[in-house]
Amino acid sequence: MSLEENDTVKTIGDDGERVWLYVRRVVGRFVLLRYIVSWTLFLILFLAPWIDINGHPAIFLDLPQRRFYVFGLTFFATNAYYLLFVAGLIIFGIFLSSSTLGRAWCGWVCPQSVFMESFVRLIEEFIEGKPAQRKRLDREAWHIKKIIKKVSKWVVFIILAGMISTTTVAYFIGRQGVLESQFDPWSHPVATGIFIFLTALLSFDFLWFREQVCLIVCPYGRFQSVLMDKHSVSVWYDVQRGEPRGKTKIKESHQPLGDCVDCGLCIQVCPTGIDIRKGSQLECIQCAACVDACDSIMQQLNRATGLVRYSTEAELKGEKTRYFRPRVLAYLLAFLGVLSALILTISLATSLDIRVTRMVDAPYEVLEHGQIKNGGQIRVSNHLNEPIMISVKLAAKDQDLSLVMPIQSLELKPASVNHLIFFLIDSSLEKLNQARREVTFVLLDEKQKELGKAQFTFLAPEVRVSPKQ
Repeated sequence: MSLEENDTVKTIGDDGERVWLYVRRVVGRFVLLRYIVSWTLFLILFLAPWIDINGHPAIFLDLPQRRFYVFGLTFFATNAYYLLFVAGLIIFGIFLSSSTLGRAWCGWVCPQSVFMESFVRLIEEFIEGKPAQRKRLDREAWHIKKIIKKVSKWVVFIILAGMISTTTVAYFIGRQGVLESQFDPWSHPVATGIFIFLTALLSFDFLWFREQVCLIVCPYGRFQSVLMDKHSVSVWYDVQRGEPRGKTKIKESHQPLGDCVDCGLCIQVCPTGIDIRKGSQLECIQCAACVDACDSIMQQLNRATGLVRYSTEAELKGEKTRYFRPRVLAYLLAFLGVLSALILTISLATSLDIRVTRMVDAPYEVLEHGQIKNGGQIRVSNHLNEPIMISVKLAAKDQDLSLVMPIQSLELKPASVNHLIFFLIDSSLEKLNQARREVTFVLLDEKQKELGKAQFTFLAPEVRVSPKQ
């Protein structure tokens, strides 16, 4: 029994060698919709670093300055707790989408599928022709026409990989940094190294590795079976309607056969080379190319479409599909809960983030005349996209303390982090037993409007010694 007959993936031959796929392009409702989704994602990817929102790129992860700009919002390194919400959204989002829509992520929004199915294969077909022409070209000996086509394809793929890599790097060093590194690679050596690595990796993927990413590298197909059940929507072949298979002429002259005419078009258009008629398989990325291919044949034969369609295993068995089942509801509630918490946290976040820290050298200092001095710094992060003038004072209950600051007021630049040094001095020698007390700093704008508060613990020795007279 050959490996192919033993249900091994079509990209592995009898001797274990790589079998090249010559995927046939089909046009249909799902493929057109997938192109729209792919081009939308592609435009977002390429435009986000180059368009400004509130004076900053739409997406800019400024690691050296530890600032992150996301569609008009500014985050600092101290806002890293937002990553917990993002991680929760990703995890529960995967659980929810997989339990309801199977591998819809893989076929519709995964970068590998977006680049390969909506760009790479179109470019390859434009340069080298249809699948039969590409296959014949690969089998021919090297000649001038073949060299021109192959080199042209390689150059275009490398340019596409370079464009993607350049845009990716722009997310981290900004568009100005990217332009500088294009003319002077040594101006941003780390970014240049990342650009070269990504370009080489994507070129290798586009030119050779291709569907092996989905079949070998990506772990998603391995655990999808854990998340999916018979009520999950996926691409299915209707066995009851399609079997037994037979050609049209044979069907007219023999006993009734199924609607499947065994044309093999569903296999020819599959980007991973599987036969959807064998049922749900690990390699299926649910791109729906086989759905459009089968529908086109059914339309030519004046038969009902949907022999291959988005459906559920329960529906194919004549059972009622339960879309809202306990674990789906649990994933949905968890996803909505995390999303609501994220939105609430962002909406309640103040425009200024205030943090007070103590000097590292000593918790307190006893001065010559018995006064107690505590020192520290106030860290103020301006999340606004406009400058603001601030000043600092103590709350009314703490007016018996003396606040000494080298800088009494300061103009905060947009999306900036500033540090204000302060000293607190307590001359109330009669308070002998108050070793700790909470002090409140109040941040004011130029109109003396309160912008925020921060707490600080003033420390003193357990028993104060009065100064000698």
